[in-house]
Amino acid sequence: MDRKTLFRIEMKKYLLFLFTLFGCSVGFAQSFEGTWQGSLTIQGMELPLVFNLKYDGGWTGNMQSPKQSNAKMPISKIKASADSIYITVDPIGLSYAGKLSADKSFIDGQIKQGGLNAPMKMVRQTASNAVKSIELVRTQTVNAPYPYDALNVNFENTVDKVTLSGTLTSPKEKGRYPAVILISGSGPSDRNSSFYGHEPFKVLADYLTRQGIVVLRYDDRGIGESTGDYKLATTGDLSKDALAGLKYLRKQANVDPKKVGIIGHSEGGLISLLLAGQRVAGLDFIVSLAGPALKIDSLMILQNEAVAKSVNQKVSQQEIQRIKRNYKIAKSDMSTEKAFAEIMANLKDIPGSQTPEFADQIGVLITPWYRYFLKIDPVPFIRKIKIPVYAAFGGKDIQVTAPENAESLTDNLPKNSKSVIKIYPEDNHLFQPAKTGAVAEYPEIPVTLDPTLLSDISNWIKKL
Repeated sequence: MDRKTLFRIEMKKYLLFLFTLFGCSVGFAQSFEGTWQGSLTIQGMELPLVFNLKYDGGWTGNMQSPKQSNAKMPISKIKASADSIYITVDPIGLSYAGKLSADKSFIDGQIKQGGLNAPMKMVRQTASNAVKSIELVRTQTVNAPYPYDALNVNFENTVDKVTLSGTLTSPKEKGRYPAVILISGSGPSDRNSSFYGHEPFKVLADYLTRQGIVVLRYDDRGIGESTGDYKLATTGDLSKDALAGLKYLRKQANVDPKKVGIIGHSEGGLISLLLAGQRVAGLDFIVSLAGPALKIDSLMILQNEAVAKSVNQKVSQQEIQRIKRNYKIAKSDMSTEKAFAEIMANLKDIPGSQTPEFADQIGVLITPWYRYFLKIDPVPFIRKIKIPVYAAFGGKDIQVTAPENAESLTDNLPKNSKSVIKIYPEDNHLFQPAKTGAVAEYPEIPVTLDPTLLSDISNWIKKL
């Protein structure tokens, strides 16, 4: 219908149409108001999420993860239209899109964060079904006032035009000190690398700074106060962010220009190995915490087997071959659409694998980050490292298994009297003293970082 025709609509009829539309929208808005809760299962661990939604001419709300923290995070955007709702929590890169059931008793939708793309049904929270917040016992909390200087800073990745926001901690006394930049593991992380009420990077920075080491930690791109889009970032992009931080750190007046290094965890440890192997200027040493030292597709096979074992399951040889085929497809130069179709075809024998819900979960395999990540082989880089390396692995780590990765470093890292490769027998992937190393234990452990590890890293850096 053209514009002239629209203007000829009778005013009474037009106003009635607007009133009906407005009344429908308000009705559904009222239906979405309230407290909703859903649950995800990640590597055998149940993770409840709670959304509190309020409409008063405009939407406001907050989100809580009761088993992780008592904190309520403000929701960045809520958009409700008819029976559909879209929610984003920008600081952690999370979004939820759902549709209200006909009887308005539940919302059926999809939740996304980083590589996660999974179905999540939400029901109204009542006194009887409410998930209770856990009592988080954390033995290494760090609170102000600090016996050192802590400044909020910004630095630029000029290549990608990204501004990284972080915290620089330094000894108060004048002088030149060793300095490190902290690089987080895979998945969107804030500057403290927060998880389940723990803040490992804040604990690490606090310990090292008290020992006379300058520390820079920062929000990943697109997370917290940093600009950019984490969802589109590959390991290569995150490496450029780390290089920008390294450059910024070297410019500080209280930093010893001959003792500037990287401490990276998991993917961050991998990045430290790759940059050291490229012999980038201004990098004097690295500390790799559970950093992969094997071809990533091989590492992921080991991870699949270890994670399955941790929940009393076993991956059959047939399943391993299917996983390898998926990785081969994801690593190829096929278009995203072609790769997705090939992976779905490879999974056709699995009951229920051709549903939209299953397809959404498989989508992580064709994200830019995952396809780039699977292609990485750190071994050629490790063989070219000339600077000192401190490599630590958790003996109960099921994500970056210690025996195979430590052996790869032992075999391929050039000899250096200052380098150390050490396994902490009782530690999990996060370097918490653990019973089994299973992911489900992470929130239950009160220790954030193994105190022996903290002491070892600090002493090693100071002796360089």
